[in-house]
Amino acid sequence: MGKKNKILASIISLALIGTLIAGCGSNTTSSPSNNTSKNEPVTITYSTGKDSTPATQKLVEAFEKKYPNIKVKVQELPNSTDDQHNSYVTALSAGDSSIDVLAMDIIWTPEFAAANWLLPLDDKFTKEMRDKFLPGPVEAVTYNGHVWAVPRFTDAGVLYYRKDIINTPPKTWDELIQMAKENVGKGGTKYGIVFQGNQYEGLVCDALELIGSNGGNVLDGNKVVIDTPQAIGGLQYLVDLVKIAPPGVTTYQEEDARNVFQQGEAIFMRNWPYAWSLLNSDDSPVKGKVGIAPIPRGKDGKVGTPVLGGWNLGINKYSKHPEEAWKFIEFVTSEEGQKITALEGGNLPTIKSLYQDKEVLAKNPYWADFYDVFITAKPRPVSPFYPQMSDSMQINFHKALTGEISPEQAVKNVAKDLDEIIKNNGK
Repeated sequence: MGKKNKILASIISLALIGTLIAGCGSNTTSSPSNNTSKNEPVTITYSTGKDSTPATQKLVEAFEKKYPNIKVKVQELPNSTDDQHNSYVTALSAGDSSIDVLAMDIIWTPEFAAANWLLPLDDKFTKEMRDKFLPGPVEAVTYNGHVWAVPRFTDAGVLYYRKDIINTPPKTWDELIQMAKENVGKGGTKYGIVFQGNQYEGLVCDALELIGSNGGNVLDGNKVVIDTPQAIGGLQYLVDLVKIAPPGVTTYQEEDARNVFQQGEAIFMRNWPYAWSLLNSDDSPVKGKVGIAPIPRGKDGKVGTPVLGGWNLGINKYSKHPEEAWKFIEFVTSEEGQKITALEGGNLPTIKSLYQDKEVLAKNPYWADFYDVFITAKPRPVSPFYPQMSDSMQINFHKALTGEISPEQAVKNVAKDLDEIIKNNGK
């Protein structure tokens, strides 16, 4: 075991010891049914990343008021999603039962389901319930014919543009490139667009949006289908965007792109919804000058397809309190729970009706503009081997952006790697 994993294992062990001392996971604790009959409270542990907003506390307070016999202990994980992932892998692979409800990045659900670490929720998260949610997040929690989690909040790529320069946002990538070339220099701008071009997961998101928006795809079930003219053409669009972007764009992550755009130096920016409030803060040079639009489509695509982000809630297979854990998930992801999250935490809902909720829109009026984006958003390839697949896409897409290989070669390399990944894992 490496030094990092030893540290993570120690942290989890200490958390487990603390839980046992507090009487939250002791072997002497009665079963849920016995506790209920004796009117004794059951304590469940909700594991999630640190929340700097009041949302989690408000959710727990509201839940415990509704279910006074169920107490919720919040176990905070590190801010880094990679560290959170490693913590879960270490704990769940050891059969740790101290966690009941897991907050999971959208790309982890199939991995954890394939590892048999989650309880299937088909009979709990019913079709009637699922129909109230945005389709993309529901697709992302469905793997191998079963539902393994419930979408808590969502995220998707959007196009920001200088509405003081561009009257109507582009509907295609060809239009965007043309508009950028014609308008660079206006309003203090230096560049046509900024985006996430570094070799990391953000680049994969950007590239998959271009590929999907041009009619391409990565997987069809377990079959690799990325090696097509549509996928190659989509990646070519991203390579073309480098030519109208800052020289350092192949090193940019989200905040690098935002800072350039917020300083008024770019006409367009691909980023996530979080940037909106920052772009319109009182000290922002572009306050009041920014518009939001859906991701454009390519010449071979029918619609722009933003890549989906967000977080889901699942039940640890080893949980001693699965029914109480489900009640918590059901509440947090309900309209009432998601409204608390929206108002107190600023997280975008996965329930469609909340995008028309007057109270929610009064606090976040720009969210109405996001609905059309989220309704078409697509998850990244739903596969338990996605982390390995992402590594190949990061390397090859970045090589295409820096001119080391052609978009066609990058796509062929990815196709070969993904075939090998699936073959080696026996799928």
